[in-house]
Amino acid sequence: MCFRCLGFVLLIWFPGAVNAQSETEPCNAPRLDGGFFVPVQVTYSHGTNLTYACDNGRKPTVEGWWATSTCQNGKWSHKPQCIDEKSCLPPSISNAKYTENPNGWYEETEKIRITCDNGYIFTDHDATAECKNGTWTSIPICEKSSYACDEPPKIPHAVITNLEDQEVFAEDSEVSYECEDGYAVEGTADTQTVLYCFAGDWSTGQPCSKCTVR
Repeated sequence: MCFRCLGFVLLIWFPGAVNAQSETEPCNAPRLDGGFFVPVQVTYSHGTNLTYACDNGRKPTVEGWWATSTCQNGKWSHKPQCIDEKSCLPPSISNAKYTENPNGWYEETEKIRITCDNGYIFTDHDATAECKNGTWTSIPICEKSSYACDEPPKIPHAVITNLEDQEVFAEDSEVSYECEDGYAVEGTADTQTVLYCFAGDWSTGQPCSKCTVR
């Protein structure tokens, strides 16, 4: 009975020790077809780096002819894997998005469709890219539209309440401003105002003026 109580007390006083153990689980050795890794062990402790390379005609699923994966709480930071050297790794396309393959790589002749982010347009009319012999062909470029707007203007004594983490705003975007306490949109009793992006410029907003007590 006393030992049970003592164990309970230790769990209460040292919960961090239990959590620390649960956060440092070891990793099993990965199965790597068409390649080899070092060091060769049955299990790897948390934080261990595993280096691997692939046989001729194959390559890792990350850039380079060799790769490193780290054991992180029972899982590898990326699954060590060797793929056909004619397959493609995910492309890096600025200001755009595309459907990602769950495998993390793409087979030869596979195509992806690219969509530019809001406020960006293609420099040409090609919105697809194809994997050929390990590289992507005709990757489109997304550039800022001439109709898009930059950062919204500052209105003294007001803050933007719906601003997302972005640098470019597509045409017809709108941002809402809220006046500081004790201030209202000049000439009105409203505390909110909205600006719109049109043809590359923001509409003009009324300043926030200090409310007068009548």
